[in-house]
Amino acid sequence: MDEFIIQPALHQAAGGLTLLAALVTAVLTLLSARRGQFTPAAAASMMALQVLLLLQALVGIKLLDQGMGVLQKYVHYLGGIGAVGLLMLFYWLPLRDEAARARWAAGLTVASLAFTAMTFFIGNYYVRSLQG
Repeated sequence: MDEFIIQPALHQAAGGLTLLAALVTAVLTLLSARRGQFTPAAAASMMALQVLLLLQALVGIKLLDQGMGVLQKYVHYLGGIGAVGLLMLFYWLPLRDEAARARWAAGLTVASLAFTAMTFFIGNYYVRSLQG
């Protein structure tokens, strides 16, 4: 696996997909909160977003292993960890009321979207600064 080389464009493309998934998840959880019930679609989108964020982190780690991104802003890495951490927090909260679960899901996914967007745009700024 160490001999396998990936291009930074893969990380950028996966980041765009992750940002889109974060936006969809935020919309679905906000709609769920509006209805007062945490829906299966909202739950599935939260799980899918967590998987995408973890895959994105793995691609980023591989790029670091290849010697790329070592000068990346630390906040880029913190943003990615924060986005996953906020989503994980939802599952740690002992919420029994369905309306409260839906509200917490919406709040945490919107916050995760903010972290994801910050991370994406900081990373893209870094890549553009290397190109020109």
